[in-house]
Amino acid sequence: MTSPFLLLLLACPTATTISPAPADAPFRLTAAGKVPQPTAIQSSAGDPDALYVVEQEGRVWRLAGGQQKVVLDITDRVDAGGEKGLLGLALSPTWPADPRLWVNYTHVEAGQLRTSISSFTVNPTTWRADPQSEVRVLGFDQPYANHNSGPVLFAPDGTLFVTVGDGGAGGDPKGYAQNPGELLGKILRLDVSTAPYRVPADNPFVGKEGWRPEIWALGVRNPWGASFDGDTLWFADVGQNAWEEVNQGVKGANYGWNRLEGTHCYKAASCDVAGLTPPVAEYGHDVGQSVTGGVVYRGPSIPALDGRYLYADFASGRFWGVKPGRAPESLPKLSMNPSAFGVDTQKRVYIADYGSGVLWRVDP
Repeated sequence: MTSPFLLLLLACPTATTISPAPADAPFRLTAAGKVPQPTAIQSSAGDPDALYVVEQEGRVWRLAGGQQKVVLDITDRVDAGGEKGLLGLALSPTWPADPRLWVNYTHVEAGQLRTSISSFTVNPTTWRADPQSEVRVLGFDQPYANHNSGPVLFAPDGTLFVTVGDGGAGGDPKGYAQNPGELLGKILRLDVSTAPYRVPADNPFVGKEGWRPEIWALGVRNPWGASFDGDTLWFADVGQNAWEEVNQGVKGANYGWNRLEGTHCYKAASCDVAGLTPPVAEYGHDVGQSVTGGVVYRGPSIPALDGRYLYADFASGRFWGVKPGRAPESLPKLSMNPSAFGVDTQKRVYIADYGSGVLWRVDP
């Protein structure tokens, strides 16, 4: 399928601050800032009045008190465009006492496209990171230019989760997602308390012959948008030709790609689904083409959203909420291309519009 970023390169909508929610929505959207081509939104209890927003070109912005400031600028080393760029951000669990942030970005090294998971140290007085403070935690080749995934995030136990796409092209032609010896097409879990990282002893495949011990789950295509609700990991996985899906994280799970696309056999009329973990929700390409995840709404003010995992389709603007064990609920369609969701320390939800760059706050 066409990637969300390529769609916008072909037809980028005009920037606007007119609310993209219809008048009959059970919420309103309030413009709360603007960052070019946003790919991730984060916040921290240690800096309660700020949002941190990732710009695909290679910058991290801090938005606070009506002011915007660049915290990190690595545009000199990021290879951006299409599905490449600065794609994910995680702030230290004790931010800013531990003034490090971790990012996921693509770059070219000796002619080869690679992904780097790296940390940078921020001066908490100036809120500026030294680009020379980079510590590369993990790096690996990208065989194609797409499906680089993006999210990096800390779990409540302090371990770092990294979502990794299947390496690109179409249909995972080299079978990376089901290959236990490859990092591509996986969800990884790392202990970064000691640089560059250690493998947590309780990762599900530690000591299993032929398996990379960093793997926490496998069989994903291109996760876009991941978040924790308490101890529960949620993530959306962008589909190939027909189905988009939303998943809950399960330790040791195999989500089925490229045997399955959603709950449907991908290459054949029938396939072996034994041992595979099905999605919580899916939708077909008759209503959308590229899923963007997503956060669980825990705010106090919008009952229609309460406890629901919110996600949207980048291409169509369709918007849903789902609770485990229930059918997804369709919410009012948004006139935007949602590229990221985030939550601030007051539990207010934000949605980023990739084309205009506007960050919209979901208000009562």
